[in-house]
Amino acid sequence: MIAKISFRRSNTLLSKNGLILKLKSTTRLLCSNLEENNKTDRFSSSEYESLVDSFFRLDDEHKCLVIQPYVKWGPQKLTISPDEQLEEAVALIKTLPRWTVKDTIKIPLETLDRKTLFKSGNLEKLTKLVRSNNISAVFINSSNLKKVTSSILYDHFRVPILDRYKVVMRIFKIHATSKHAKLQVALAELYYIRRKAQQENVFFTHDPEKLKLMFDEREQKLKSEIQQLRTQRDLLRSKRRKLEYPVVAVVGYTNSGKTCLIKSLTGEETLQPRDQLFATLDVTVHSGQLPSGLKVLYVDTVGFLSDLPTNLIECFVATLEDAVLADIILHVEDISSTAFEYKRDHVLKTLKSLDEQVGTGNILNKIVNVGNKCDIVKNTEQFDMLLISAKEGIGLEQLRNLLENRILEVTGRKRITIKIENGSEEMRWLYKNSTVLSETPDDKDMQHVHLEVVITEANLSKFKHYFVKS
Repeated sequence: MIAKISFRRSNTLLSKNGLILKLKSTTRLLCSNLEENNKTDRFSSSEYESLVDSFFRLDDEHKCLVIQPYVKWGPQKLTISPDEQLEEAVALIKTLPRWTVKDTIKIPLETLDRKTLFKSGNLEKLTKLVRSNNISAVFINSSNLKKVTSSILYDHFRVPILDRYKVVMRIFKIHATSKHAKLQVALAELYYIRRKAQQENVFFTHDPEKLKLMFDEREQKLKSEIQQLRTQRDLLRSKRRKLEYPVVAVVGYTNSGKTCLIKSLTGEETLQPRDQLFATLDVTVHSGQLPSGLKVLYVDTVGFLSDLPTNLIECFVATLEDAVLADIILHVEDISSTAFEYKRDHVLKTLKSLDEQVGTGNILNKIVNVGNKCDIVKNTEQFDMLLISAKEGIGLEQLRNLLENRILEVTGRKRITIKIENGSEEMRWLYKNSTVLSETPDDKDMQHVHLEVVITEANLSKFKHYFVKS
C-alpha cells in the first residue's frame, strides 16, 4: 500500500509514513513503504552475513587430510598429473594461517560423477585415516562438491568436508585488503552460495523467494560499487596514457614468481614476494626503467588457478582489465613445474576469455613468454623461450632488452638521431618529451649536438610542427 502524502515545496512536513525534506531547490521524499524505495533497505546486511556465516563457518585452525581424486582414463582424465594436483592442494592449505596438512592420499576413480565419489572400500580406508590421525577437516581437491556428496562424506568422517572452491574462497577473504579486492571476493562468494541455493537447496529452511530477492539485491549493490571502481581505474589508465608510459602487465599461474620478478626488474624494496598461492589479489603498479632509460610501468596481477568455476574468474574481470589492456603482457611460467604446459594452456585460455569481454581482440600479439626458476631446472634445452631466474637475477638483462624492443614495436615509438643547437629550446623540448639515449657533440660544428632519442609518433609530429620549417 502506498501512503498518500500532500506537501508544499516551501515547507518540511511530517507525514504518518514518511518525511519530506527540502534541500536547496529540490524536494526529496523519503518514505519507507513506497514501492520504489531503495531495494538495499529490504534486507539488512546482517541477514545476509548470517546466511554466509552458516555456510562458510570454519574454525581458525585445522589439521587436514588432503584427498586427491583423479580419473585414470576417459574424457575426465586431465593432462596434469595427480602428484602435481596434490602438491597444489597442499600448497592451498598451507597458505591458510594455522592450518596444517596432517596426511595426504591419492585415490584413482573411474568417474567423478559417483554420488559417494569413492567406492565403499576407499570410504572405509579414508574413515580409518581420519580417525587415526586426529583429522579435523577433509579437503577433497575437486572444484565443487555436490551437497549430497558432502553430506554422505560427512556422515562417514564426522568432520567438515571442503572442496577447492571453499578453500580458495577462504584464502581470498584473508588476502583481500583493498576495497576493490574485498568487493570482488564478496561477489564470488555470493555466486557460490546462490548456486548452492538454486541447485542443491542448501538453505531449505529459508523462503526461496526471499532468498532470491536478497541475492539479487546483494548482487546489484556489489556490481554497482565495483563499476564505480572500474570507472576510477579507467581514469587512472587515461592519466597513464597521457603521460605516455608504456605498461607491462605481469601475469601467470599462481605462485609462478610474478611479484619476485617485478621486484628484480624495478629494484623496489617495498615489494615482499611470498611463497604462497594468491599472495596478490590487488593490482599494483610499479615504475621501472628499460636499458635505454625509457620509463615503464609494471602491473602485478592476481595469479590464475585451474579447476575453478568460470564465475569466480569473472568476478576479477575489473582487476584483470589492467592486464588485458596493457601494451605488453609478460607471461611468467614456472618451468620447474612438471605441469607447466597444462598451466600455460590454462593462462592463455583465461586471457583469451578476458579479451573477449574487455580487450581489443589482439591479445596473443602482446604476449611475451618467459620461463622462470631456471636455476632449479637441470635440463633446460626443451624450453623454447627466454629462461630467467627472478630470484638469482639470471637472464634479466636479456629480458629488459626484449621488453624494450617489443614496446618500441607495439607502441609505435621510434629510435632516431636529431642534430640540434646545443642549449636550444628544441633541445629542452626533447629532454622533456622524449627519452634521450645519448648526447654527442658534432665534430664539425661545436655549437650543435646529436641527440639519440626514443620518441612517440605523436611527439615526433609535434616536434616537427613546432620546430621544423617546411
